Amino acid sequence: MVNGLIVTIVGMSVVFLFLTLLVATTTFMSRLVLKFFPEQEKPAAPAVRKSSADAEIAIAIAAVKAHTQS
Repeated sequence: MVNGLIVTIVGMSVVFLFLTLLVATTTFMSRLVLKFFPEQEKPAAPAVRKSSADAEIAIAIAAVKAHTQS
């Protein structure tokens, strides 16, 4: 009974230490990469121009509304 408890505690401790080390290493590597290769700013999206498709959609909506009202 005691041996099982000791194995369980040792196993859980090893897993906890490994996961803690994994998180610390990943955080360190992330900061290191961002330091030497910073993210570049994306250019602003160009203004959206209305196309003739928008006018056609508006005409279709108006036609459906006119048809359903009569």
